[in-house]
Amino acid sequence: MRAITITNPGIEGALTVSELPRPEPGAGQVLIHVAYAGVNRADSLQKKGHYAPPEGASPLPGLEVSGTIAALGAGVSGRAVGDQVCALLPGGGYAEYVVAESALTLPLPTGLGLKEAASLPEACATGWMALVTEGKLKPGERVLIHGGASNIGVVLVQMARVLGAEVFATAGTAEKCAFLTGLGVTALNYCHTPFDEQIRTHTNGGGVDVIIDILGAPYLARHLKLLNRGGRLVSLAFLEGNEVTGVKISTMLTRQLTWSGTMLRNRSLAEKATLMAAVGEHLWPLFARGTLRPVIDSVFALAAAEKAHGRMEERLHCGKILLEVAAPA
Repeated sequence: MRAITITNPGIEGALTVSELPRPEPGAGQVLIHVAYAGVNRADSLQKKGHYAPPEGASPLPGLEVSGTIAALGAGVSGRAVGDQVCALLPGGGYAEYVVAESALTLPLPTGLGLKEAASLPEACATGWMALVTEGKLKPGERVLIHGGASNIGVVLVQMARVLGAEVFATAGTAEKCAFLTGLGVTALNYCHTPFDEQIRTHTNGGGVDVIIDILGAPYLARHLKLLNRGGRLVSLAFLEGNEVTGVKISTMLTRQLTWSGTMLRNRSLAEKATLMAAVGEHLWPLFARGTLRPVIDSVFALAAAEKAHGRMEERLHCGKILLEVAAPA
């Protein structure tokens, strides 16, 4: 099979098309003939040598795919050869075939095709983990979501609205802010005015109850000040830095704040299966009804994975970037 391998991590052009043996599914696993693979920032970090896959996972990049089940491992029930599914992976998605845990696959949401479904597993599982499991977001609360125009951001802002929250989302261009406004949220262009100042203006001096953060250390003090009493800060990444100095954290005690860090890739199979089951139960019907919708930014051929990464790394995208694999059967 054709697959994208990482050669010379950290060097430009590290993503290379290679010929590799087709994997075989083990117990509880399925083999998926991949149609589309999602492109995620974790793939870029792995390419640069900053994010090693979990022990035992495929060394190939790719954390989510859609496609058709080509073979079943021992003990698999509820899935059949020929089923169209999407899947959450610990790696290996940039390939014509990939092995996935059956418990981490879902049938396509009613009315959506393979292309749209490939954009959902990582973002939906992360969104449920961040907003519901960790953030405990409640109707009527205010939430700030950074990177609102990224694929995970697009899913998060839609989910937060469905959960009944007032949603603020940051973006760096007028075009992305207009897109977010179209989703019914308050867009904050951080290139013009600091996001916390804009929120204070919109809320007559108030704050927010939940912050979903990907920025990290440089913004910790501002985030703590922005949270209302009992607020929750959920950190998914530290793209701008992870070493904090000079920040007084006593406000966490006086205003009963909670700060939690969480990530999806290193969770146990059981934890991921619970998240995917929640996604299938609670979010899939909303996609079927059109209450939630996938947003595809662009689609690249598998061999153009470097170009796809370039678009993501330059923050040009609005929604999901996909690789079209669609190998012949």
